Amino acid sequence: MSSAIKLMVIEADPAWRSLLRQHVGIAWPDAQFSELDPAAAARMSGEFAGADFDLVLLSLEQDHATGLDWIVRHARAWPGFPPVIVLAAEGDEALAVRSIKAGAENYLPKERLRHAEFVAVVREALQRHAKRALETQIPPAEAARQVMRGYRHIRDLHTSELSTVTLARNEISGEQRVFKHFAGGGGDLDSSALFDRFLHEYQSIAGLSNPHVVRIFELGVADDYAWIEMEYLGGGTLAARIAQGMTPAEALHAARHIARGLSAVHGLGILHRDLKPGNVMLREQGEMVLIDFGLAKEMGSQRPVTSPGMIFGTPWYMSPEQGHGGPVDERSDGYSLGVMLFEMLTGRRPFYAPTPMALIYQHRNAPRPRLPDALAQFEPLVHRMMASDPAQRFESADHVLMALGE
Repeated sequence: MSSAIKLMVIEADPAWRSLLRQHVGIAWPDAQFSELDPAAAARMSGEFAGADFDLVLLSLEQDHATGLDWIVRHARAWPGFPPVIVLAAEGDEALAVRSIKAGAENYLPKERLRHAEFVAVVREALQRHAKRALETQIPPAEAARQVMRGYRHIRDLHTSELSTVTLARNEISGEQRVFKHFAGGGGDLDSSALFDRFLHEYQSIAGLSNPHVVRIFELGVADDYAWIEMEYLGGGTLAARIAQGMTPAEALHAARHIARGLSAVHGLGILHRDLKPGNVMLREQGEMVLIDFGLAKEMGSQRPVTSPGMIFGTPWYMSPEQGHGGPVDERSDGYSLGVMLFEMLTGRRPFYAPTPMALIYQHRNAPRPRLPDALAQFEPLVHRMMASDPAQRFESADHVLMALGE
């Protein structure tokens, strides 16, 4: 086990997550944390083998049965699973016994949590886990083979530095699904920030049912892989549709679909932050659907999705405030939609520059580009959506929808 221990913290209360980080950080300053909401943990695939973590801190609140079932499905099912330390609000001896029988390593009541005792329990659990790991080795390939169990690989749809997107068919029903996964063999999954971003993408929209937001079915984690299972959208990307040419009516129709998707995710308190034609796909029936929430961010959250000083997104479509690393809200996604509407109407992007920073400069400082005379009636709408000052834009996706209906 390396000196930088890796912990998964399953706890709903931000204050308690912060307190646990403080306790661990005093004894292990380099500890790496991945945080997961209990509701999201309950929906995780039973194939989560835990090999990328040294310890799990699991909070049991009112629904003790769900938490205990999670321990059974993971800690008991997978040899070599990292030790699970259960924390509960009360010092319930019966619950402590049930937790240990389910497969937990230890039990600590929150009401009597003391730093010295907590550190001693964690250290002892880590030592026992390291000893067991030497005695029983699980071949990583064994867990990797479980990633798409029951599905037959059809083809890879997209590969990037961070992920691979694969199309697969269920061997029984024939239904096609898409699996987006990160491979840990190259070491990327060892990055706590990368794994956090992956979990965050799942948590952002899991459970949302909206015709204009991709449907996510399941999260799975195995020794060498982490993956998200989602619906297959067979109509191609909006980028390909733009390349074919769109009429003004088609452009407005697409913009309405995108705005409805934004309204749904904004209603959850989530910003997309990487809205572009490549991240909008079509169902075979023609509906536009938002995908790829890897850079999504909770509104008002102080938890960074990207590293300080780094700018992620696509400069062609990025709002001025996002491009300059400033605070963003719903109007930033609305700006990106305005850029996309300009491109759908004209077939070209509003700004061109030889470097990303030059593009970012134009988004903030250049005059808004004129539309052709035949499209002049849409210019006030597009220019308001693309206003460099957020205060001059539509306040929300719902306001954009109203404007698009006029």
